[in-house]
Order: sequence, then structure tokens, then C-alpha cells
Amino acid sequence: MKGSILYNNKITKQQKYNPIHVRLLMDLLISTRIGLFAWIDRVLEQGVPPGTVGFHFNLYEGVDSVHVQLTGTDSFVTEPEYWPGDEIFTTGEDIFEVPFTVAGATWQDWLVSLNALVSSYIVNGERSAVLTKSQGVGIGFVDGDMYVLWQPAA
Repeated sequence: MKGSILYNNKITKQQKYNPIHVRLLMDLLISTRIGLFAWIDRVLEQGVPPGTVGFHFNLYEGVDSVHVQLTGTDSFVTEPEYWPGDEIFTTGEDIFEVPFTVAGATWQDWLVSLNALVSSYIVNGERSAVLTKSQGVGIGFVDGDMYVLWQPAA
């Protein structure tokens, strides 16, 4: 077990890192980022209902990927701990899938990876102003801990 290679959209420990394999993985990461940005842009372009004061990215485990769903909420409370408010809108079954090859092998990896991807959108996304005009943006697994990604400066 000298390293990892990309095989059938999964990383397997079989060979040394090969520049071609590293390039394939980087291409997959870049295309996932571009796809996620386009998906968020499309969702936000449709507009958000009045009364939406916060946003939350729900994460679900899929067969080969982490599923991402965006919700708009009627509140954004962080004390005593963050929990998203009631949903005002949701992307429902219109989810974005991040392959485990990009997201990582464990739920902890998935949270770190998705945190980085969504945070990158908040900074660089075409429609990120929709998110940053809110009281905050959170992320987390629907049956687990929730985390604040962004809030306006106090």
C-alpha cells in the first residue's frame, strides 16, 4: 500500500501517486466546485420567499456521494447553540451531489469538504449577496450537529 489511485470514481490504495491520477482528482474537484456554484446560483436566481432570514445547507449521505440541499429559514438563532429555524423554502429533491472522491471517506471529511466548498461560494459566488444579506448561513447533517458558516459582523 504505497499510495492511492483514482479508480472507478473512488480512491483505492494500490500504487504511488501518479501525476495523471492527481490531475484527474483535481479536475474532479474543480468540476464539482463549478457544478455546486452553478446549482446554488440557479436556486438563488429563482428568488427567496419573503420572511427568509437565514439559510442552511442540509447534508445527507447518499450511495456514492454527499447530497446537498439548500433551505431558507424563518430565523437564525445561534444561542445557546445554532439550530436552523423553520423552513420557508427548500430545494427538496433538487439536490447537488458531491462524490465521496471529492468529499472524503468519513462524515467528518464530508463536513470539512462541504464547509470549504460552501464557504468558497459565500466569498466568490455570483449570487452570494443573497446569502450575505441574511442573518446567517449554516451547514450540517439533518440528524447531527449544525454549524454556522457565516454571519454578518457584529
